[in-house]
Amino acid sequence: MAIADQNVIGNSETMTQALSPDLEEGVRVLPTVQEYLERGFALNHWWSQQQYPTQADPQDFGPPESDRFPLIRSFNRPNRSYGFYGKVPFRGAMMPVIGNVQEMFYDRLPASISRDRAQAHVMQDQLREFVMKYFMRVSSFRQPEAFVDAATPVPPPALSRLSWCPQSSVSRVGFGFTQLFGKQAGAGPIQAFPGYDRYSIVDQRTLGVIYDWLLLRVRIFDFNFSFRPFGDNGPELVFGENEQSYLVAHREFVNHRENPAPGVLGDYGIGYAFAKSPTPGPFAFGPGEFDAAIELINFRVFEDGHITVRMVFIANRPTAVVNLTIDPIDWSFRLADAFSFGLTSRLWSPARTILNQLPLKITVDPVLAYINAANTVSGGAAARNLCISMQELERVFLLKHFEQHYETILGSLYTWRLIPDWLDEKNLQQNFRWVISGISS
Repeated sequence: MAIADQNVIGNSETMTQALSPDLEEGVRVLPTVQEYLERGFALNHWWSQQQYPTQADPQDFGPPESDRFPLIRSFNRPNRSYGFYGKVPFRGAMMPVIGNVQEMFYDRLPASISRDRAQAHVMQDQLREFVMKYFMRVSSFRQPEAFVDAATPVPPPALSRLSWCPQSSVSRVGFGFTQLFGKQAGAGPIQAFPGYDRYSIVDQRTLGVIYDWLLLRVRIFDFNFSFRPFGDNGPELVFGENEQSYLVAHREFVNHRENPAPGVLGDYGIGYAFAKSPTPGPFAFGPGEFDAAIELINFRVFEDGHITVRMVFIANRPTAVVNLTIDPIDWSFRLADAFSFGLTSRLWSPARTILNQLPLKITVDPVLAYINAANTVSGGAAARNLCISMQELERVFLLKHFEQHYETILGSLYTWRLIPDWLDEKNLQQNFRWVISGISS
């Protein structure tokens, strides 16, 4: 994978001047990579120690059943999922965490093919290549949409709500990964990926060999997590569509094992730690706002040729929900600009600079305040009888997380079956170029 030689990073400040605008925020994440990797390692190590089989499945592992709670109900589908709570040792203290596990049947050899070990090995070779090299390139999908002829009239903005003319509307689901920077192995430099390689995510088997780590950005399409903290008739808080997070991929989170257990031919998985966005958003928890989080997506192929996929997500438990900054200076200037067409800010710019240095900004969390007040006044009845609690918000978030990954895995299944031979790179280059580039129409 080619990397632009001119983009060798000396420090974040000088690189910001040399890089394209879409990489500027990523440069600000680079100084925090090691910190978030350390937190991710702690989560991953803790998870690897959670070996508690359940009565329903002696081969299962994860937190004790007492720490689990049901997350979804699955009808006539070979799926299972649960949420969990835990405490992870980190720097001499215990970090409270939440997470969820979801396991799904993925695929199997067709009934017309002899399910002997030789055929299962063919499936194993195909799956290994698909997961390690191509899965992150094809994990987002564009939904079908109405055909819009080029001659279709475009109504003026004032009449657009009255128009019946079909309009182009792009809708995507899944996770859209972009690779921004790579730290070359050993004492190698950190370098930026050129634009034409941003979506062609490198083979995850190169981590620990060619790269120490990769800084990625993931856009979570159709992430419409919303809730009404004050009831159905109250205001609604909405996580905006197409939320994004920064991720750090490292060999610690990659799974590439042959014959890991009796009856299992191979385990192949990707994973990453989350890094907090340097630009704070309105929400204190969710995409881009985790203090510590990891994602592990692991595929397992069995001797009879069937495949399962297991996804694990772990994050710190939130201590806040909304970051509402009350800034009387900024609000006053915005109001004045609205009536003066921006003239106020231009005329009073020096005064605004001085006023902004005054300690007048206040950050509040109205949702957390409401939860605490409701349970204080009711003696805890708000949580017991009305589900007004942080635990309920955590479970709603995990459910949305489950739905996003469920759609991603189902979408990837179509692509997995579409390609006749994932090892035939020449055919991929000629007939399925979007799989190579990671860019589809």
